[in-house]
Amino acid sequence: MRRWMIGLLIVFTLAGNASGLEQKGQKRAMKPTWAEQGAGVFRWETAPKLLVTDGLRRSGADAIAPLQERLRARYGEAVQPQSAAGRLPSQPLILVGLTREHAALRRLAERWKTKLSTEGMGEEGYLLEITPQRILIAAAKPAGAFYGVLRLLERMGSDPKNPADLPAALIADRPAMRWRGMHVMVNGRASMPQLERLLTRHMPELRLNLLILEINYNFQYRSHPEVANEGGLTAEDCRRLSELARRNFVRLAPMINCLGHQSWAETTFKLLTAYPEFDETPDYPKDNKGIYCRSWCPSHPDINRVVFALFDELIDAFQADAFHVGMDEVFILGKCPRCKGKPNADLFAKAVNDYHAHLVGRRKVQMMMWGDRLIDSAVMKYGEWEASANETAPAIDKIAKDIIITDWHYEKMDDYPSVRYFQQKGLRVLPAGWNRAENVRLLTGCALKDATPKMLGYLATTWRGVETVVSGLEGDERALASGKDMPGLMDAIRVGAQIAWEGRQALQ
Repeated sequence: MRRWMIGLLIVFTLAGNASGLEQKGQKRAMKPTWAEQGAGVFRWETAPKLLVTDGLRRSGADAIAPLQERLRARYGEAVQPQSAAGRLPSQPLILVGLTREHAALRRLAERWKTKLSTEGMGEEGYLLEITPQRILIAAAKPAGAFYGVLRLLERMGSDPKNPADLPAALIADRPAMRWRGMHVMVNGRASMPQLERLLTRHMPELRLNLLILEINYNFQYRSHPEVANEGGLTAEDCRRLSELARRNFVRLAPMINCLGHQSWAETTFKLLTAYPEFDETPDYPKDNKGIYCRSWCPSHPDINRVVFALFDELIDAFQADAFHVGMDEVFILGKCPRCKGKPNADLFAKAVNDYHAHLVGRRKVQMMMWGDRLIDSAVMKYGEWEASANETAPAIDKIAKDIIITDWHYEKMDDYPSVRYFQQKGLRVLPAGWNRAENVRLLTGCALKDATPKMLGYLATTWRGVETVVSGLEGDERALASGKDMPGLMDAIRVGAQIAWEGRQALQ
């Protein structure tokens, strides 16, 4: 998407960022919804007994895996979880479980239920109580137990062999936004080490639960190997990533940029080089001089046969329940003999509905897409990149209303009316920001204001390969120096994640 912006020299002074957040990969701990300090400390002189309720052991055992690993590093051997049935022993212990499954957790939830919203803990909320005798983590669902464990580990300190004594406390916490995501670009198998670190380290630290992987042709497609770039992901790689995502309570959504973005600079991508008959503008210069990005023809009778096979391979490889079809910045439309004379809104809507019929209708997965071509730039006062000036906007009234719209906006504005507009049109919306923390604050503040249940959360876009993004999050100097906007991008990712978890208190 914002590749034209990436190519620019972004001129802004990083030292003057309004957010004042940490630079060079430093972490920031999310503030809980509510916290109260108690009396005394919990000490780690011997290994505490680890108790887990039976339902959590059966359905969400991965929730306690980070705690088991920390205890193993501390005591040199595995601390096996035991059933939490019955009365709690008097020795030091950690009890993690689903609230309904143990009397001690039910009593904890009853005492402190007013400290969370009227919706209670929800899917991802938790209660963490630390006393000198025991630690209790109560949640309604396994994801909440996972986030409670992460909070406990953060309080334990960074040295696993010498954990700090834990001051007694009661913490009640739940995320402000249901969807907290990141979009990254995958370059093939070379991206695997960084993808694994992103899923197992950085996304848990940032409390992110959605990862959109823009793969395009960087997969070893078996149905159409002619469109596959060399060194692409394998199905085994995707299954590995899917398993790591599941363990860390992250939802994976693969992405193929559909319709537009079929070239960049002088390079035309694999689909149109393998099938030049699919090109919407076959008479345009081969070196793409004078155009932004090529498009494929939405009216060609054979295009969907090829594209749907690519969809299916990625869905099967990731065992995905969601798929992102891109569709941003489609500037070339209605040019070929098949499309000429048809309204651009109809052509765009046809493509959207074709993909929806296959993804949602046939494959039963959730469909996501960028929203800029569904916004009228003259009405919304966005530029021609963030909104349509080529008459595709009326397509919004011709498409299915269960599509998730990722509504990206990167410029500084007093208001972002499209966030409300999509909700008013009956569509669920996921606002997306980029590389300036101040603008992310403005966008998320607008999204939180007057939000309906159709406002899902926040998505951090990066427009960098995942290798660079992960290295930047880890404070690698070369990565941070690889682009003028890189420190700002790292800052914006953290700001967006903080607001997505903490909500309005992070904007104060």
